[in-house]
Amino acid sequence: CLAAAESHQGEMIVPERLHEASSFLHTELLTWLTGTQLALVLRGLPLSGGATNGFAAWRTLCEEEERMDPAAQVAVLQELLHPDFESAEGGWRQGWVEWEAKLARHAPLLGSLGDAVR
Repeated sequence: CLAAAESHQGEMIVPERLHEASSFLHTELLTWLTGTQLALVLRGLPLSGGATNGFAAWRTLCEEEERMDPAAQVAVLQELLHPDFESAEGGWRQGWVEWEAKLARHAPLLGSLGDAVR
């Protein structure tokens, strides 16, 4: 379903039988995302009946990631390789958690980052 959502053009119409899966995906995205990615998911359009459209949110996130130009990729890589845990709003522990989330979110950009680098 996710691959189909990524490549789908036009309005995202989710069949009734997939509404529960779509809502589950949306909830998971809300749980794991922060910052601009979370804002993109929150802007998403609801399904009929008020349910949330997780597949449309997934497509939006994929499109956003694909739009990263080389300069933005370098900036993300620089930020990930030189984290500043102390300046995080919630202290160093919150900074660590946010850094781990960014690592997971940008895994394709980083390839496999070994523990020696971490």
